[in-house]
Amino acid sequence: MIGAKILVIEDDPEIKEVIRLYLEKNGFRVVQAEDGQNAAHIVMEEQPELIILDVLLPGKNGFEVCQEIRERTQAPILFLSCKKDETDKIMGLGLGGDDYMTKPFSPNELIARVKAHLRRPHLSGGEKEAGGAKQTIGSIQIDRLSRVVRVNGGEVTLSRKEFDLLSFLASRPEQTFSHEQLFREIWGQESFNDTRTIIVHVSNLRKKIEPDPSNPQYIINVHGVGYKFISSL
Repeated sequence: MIGAKILVIEDDPEIKEVIRLYLEKNGFRVVQAEDGQNAAHIVMEEQPELIILDVLLPGKNGFEVCQEIRERTQAPILFLSCKKDETDKIMGLGLGGDDYMTKPFSPNELIARVKAHLRRPHLSGGEKEAGGAKQTIGSIQIDRLSRVVRVNGGEVTLSRKEFDLLSFLASRPEQTFSHEQLFREIWGQESFNDTRTIIVHVSNLRKKIEPDPSNPQYIINVHGVGYKFISSL
């Protein structure tokens, strides 16, 4: 994790400098861009291990940039935004973002989130053992080594966090997990009362793996608690 390359796409020079100083203080290498015009090129050239992306950029906004670079990298994308509207957060996570922080933010919390994302690039040994390297449940096939998911034989595109969430739940069928437990397991940190992130990722997953997302048969709500994965179909 130490020495990992972080791409910061932020047009505010003061915020960009604060982020750079804190990242470098914690041992990270920093690449910077002030807009999203050449973001895809920078991602391909620099191969960053995590991307910090401002939403309100000149020219292409952060959501447009996210869509463009998500086709080229599975590196975690952490949105920064001065917009506190819940719909913006839902949109950002729905487009393939992994996390969303609103300005003003604590630099120490930002660093904690960066470290948490970089700590969890692969499944733990316990999860592989619980679900096996390959697992078939109904019409879903999960290959944990290649990180590929197929539904009815066709490959579906999942973000890194969507894959991790599906793999974690499927490896522990019939067990109920709270939003806080899932956030801690998948994001590697406390949820900061952020249940919306889990809800959005579950919603996105259902659209990709469920025959009828409005009436899910795999990822089931447990009222007042959280979610569980049903394998006995």
